[in-house]
Amino acid sequence: MPTLVLIVFINLLGFGILLPLIPFYAVKLELSITAVTFVTMGVYSLAQFVAAPFVGRLSDRYGRKPILAVTMLGTAISYAILAFANSVELLVISRILGGLNAGNLATAFAYVADTTTEDNRAKGLGLLGAALGMGFVIGPALGGLLAGESIETANYAAPALTSMVMSLIAACGVILFLKESLSDEIRQQSKDKPKSPLISRLRMAFGRQTLALLVLTGFVYMIAFAMFETIYPLWGADILQLGPQGIGFTLLYIGIISVIIQGGAIGPLSKKFGEHRLVLTALLLVGIGLLTLAYASHIWSALVSLTLIAMGGSLFNPSISSLVSKSAEATEQGAVMGVYQGAGSLARVISPITAGLLADFWGFGAPYVIGALLIVPTIIMILKLLQDRSKTLAEA
Repeated sequence: MPTLVLIVFINLLGFGILLPLIPFYAVKLELSITAVTFVTMGVYSLAQFVAAPFVGRLSDRYGRKPILAVTMLGTAISYAILAFANSVELLVISRILGGLNAGNLATAFAYVADTTTEDNRAKGLGLLGAALGMGFVIGPALGGLLAGESIETANYAAPALTSMVMSLIAACGVILFLKESLSDEIRQQSKDKPKSPLISRLRMAFGRQTLALLVLTGFVYMIAFAMFETIYPLWGADILQLGPQGIGFTLLYIGIISVIIQGGAIGPLSKKFGEHRLVLTALLLVGIGLLTLAYASHIWSALVSLTLIAMGGSLFNPSISSLVSKSAEATEQGAVMGVYQGAGSLARVISPITAGLLADFWGFGAPYVIGALLIVPTIIMILKLLQDRSKTLAEA
């Protein structure tokens, strides 16, 4: 587990370096806000949506280690292309390749499920989430420093090449130090299962009420959260007059909160309150944070909203991932996590287009307001799961 956490941190550090800069690649190419959000985020997420279930299923059959190694090498190549992307075509190719390999996140979550028990799974997933958070703590700030203070004179090649190096280091870490988590017996059982098309895997997930509600909750939540992620750099530049460095440091602030919660607090909190209640609390925090951010006009009010969003996001991801994992059998962890991650990726396809259109027609605050409204049905779904769980416990 410590080796995986370190490797995921290094890999996500590369992603975090580019996070505050990606939209400005397309701005440099003089695209509209809708086109910017789709080309930089939507294309990436569409490729991830297509790849995630297949990558997860392959990791069930052939092991987590080889899939993680290959996809991290693919990620490095995507960053190399991005470093020299001076046309929309190269930018799209880079984002497609990056998205196809980003399906490995489901494999990393499945690795944690392989190596933890149900009692400590939320803690294990929290550590993995902390590694992701650390990537966002250091990455955006480093990316902003490498790019420079001004959007007009920003250096785009240096951050992308740095991200490429980070992914190459992560790939070497997988090859040299990571032990395979999936036993030969379970891999053989997965291979013996007939190959199922994507539709069968979707039926596997949505044919179970609890799992279906969890996947739907994650899907709708991710639409709301990804609209925030997509529009935030452009909103920060327009409303708060922040450059790449300023945006990077506000994302650094979010990352610090994420690391504190996911790296230490999530384990005790999940044991005391249970994952269902943590997911419900997270949704309330994110909803309030998005709504107040829509009306923030200076950095201090924005930081209050960002604090709520960061706290909610840090509680939500490991808690709901743990619940999804507990709903899957040992031989289908990769496939189920792939479906869940794929649903999140589909949400990230919808979000950039939606956020771009809303910002184009109604202003930068509109995606945040709509995102807050989308949180309402997710709260209803989690309340339904809590009610069902209470009935089951009462009947036991």
